[in-house]
Amino acid sequence: MKKFWASYIFILIPFVILVITKAIMHKPSDILLSTDWSIASFMIVAQSVNVIISSKTEKKYFDTDGVAILIGVVLIFLCLCIGVYAYSLSAPGYISGLAQIFMFVFSSIWLLSAYIAVEKIINKQKKNSL
Repeated sequence: MKKFWASYIFILIPFVILVITKAIMHKPSDILLSTDWSIASFMIVAQSVNVIISSKTEKKYFDTDGVAILIGVVLIFLCLCIGVYAYSLSAPGYISGLAQIFMFVFSSIWLLSAYIAVEKIINKQKKNSL
């Protein structure tokens, strides 16, 4: 979990600044309508692949079919992020804003699950090497 928070804190910093700035300027709707949420979602999902692929685990603990499925799901999710971003640019409104925030929350949970999965694989690897 420490690795997750160590990387995630740098994702949150720009959004904390965005929220504070818009709140001070009395433009709370701009928080919801900012397309930064979609871009961040895309980066978070892409980072989840890096977390899994670059983990220091032995290949015997990775199921190649599982990795193929993971990559396929990530590609679909990245396309959804781009679609929400495009929709937000073409039809800005509360629905697109809520969709962006939903994608941001979902991608954050996705990244957390990637860190947890790698942690479990590494723990399994350590148990089997003893």
